[in-house]
Amino acid sequence: MDPNGGSSSAGAADGASDPAAARRRHSKKPKYSRFTQQELPACKPILTPGWVISSFIFVGIIFIPIGLASLFASERVVEIVHRYDTDCVPASYRNDMLAYIQSNETNKTCTRTFLVPKQMKSPVYIYYQLDNFYQNHRRYVKSRSDKQLRSRASENDTSSCDPEDVTSNKSAIVPCGLIAWSLFNDTYGFSVNNTLLGVSKKNIAWKSDQQHKFGSDVYPKNFQSGGLIGGAKLNSSIPLSQQVDLIVWMRTAALPTFRKLYGKIEVDLEANTELTVVIENNYNTYSFGGKKKLVLSTTSWIGGKNDFLGIAYITLGGLSLFLAISFLLIYIIKPRPLGDPTFLSWNRNPAGHFNFN
Repeated sequence: MDPNGGSSSAGAADGASDPAAARRRHSKKPKYSRFTQQELPACKPILTPGWVISSFIFVGIIFIPIGLASLFASERVVEIVHRYDTDCVPASYRNDMLAYIQSNETNKTCTRTFLVPKQMKSPVYIYYQLDNFYQNHRRYVKSRSDKQLRSRASENDTSSCDPEDVTSNKSAIVPCGLIAWSLFNDTYGFSVNNTLLGVSKKNIAWKSDQQHKFGSDVYPKNFQSGGLIGGAKLNSSIPLSQQVDLIVWMRTAALPTFRKLYGKIEVDLEANTELTVVIENNYNTYSFGGKKKLVLSTTSWIGGKNDFLGIAYITLGGLSLFLAISFLLIYIIKPRPLGDPTFLSWNRNPAGHFNFN
């Protein structure tokens, strides 16, 4: 019973008889607010000719010097690129390179000599470059176990590593997966005037990878123990956090042509120095038409040699200045009042009909 003397059933009947009240109760219309109705204060800049021309001039003045500085820095980088995958194959195997690389009886040692074109100040970075190698293939990228790499407790977590997950007797492979299995295994030795140059592996891998992605208590186990060897073998007495070549390789590349850091030469190489490189040509790129290159490079404040960055800045800066000058000439030669309503289509043709004559 209602306290005011009316029955609850009567109130329900009144509510049901009011269609407007029922619509309000079931309405999905949001509550009114200045935010939902887009009535909040907003900055609405008016793009006057002065603002547009000034903006283009500003962009041009900033971009062109940055582009020139980047281009000059890139030009100071000394880079040597040498492709050796075909030159290191004996003439008798040139028509069947796959048989050469798969044979255990062929000599894989190759000696190459080249001249240093300019002085290369230390550190001189050593890279290997692979072409037509798709590390970004979905199945290849997924064939790894990050849990296994991080912790010894997850040694048997190999469910994502197929087909390189376990051995024939069902023992876990550490590290498992196709990425680790295909680890690059060519090696390089450098000498100048019969004096060996040391190759430093210090700090070639990301420190964050060593500390957080590869465990110090995880050691290689059953790695490259099957009948089909994919690449380099690992020292089972060294934890994965110290296997820097593996750590560099496991950071997969996004493009089919990529470079990975092999090491550093921490002495200066003078101009016109004859550098001798002894290469162990072990890695099989012949089965998929890949290429192998050895790259020696110095660096600048923008990194390695990269002319594209400087050219891009100069191009955009030049285009901005060109547009600024064009707009300025149009504004001077053929000016018009700002916000002139006579230029609106309905004012230029009040009847609303287009004249096609």
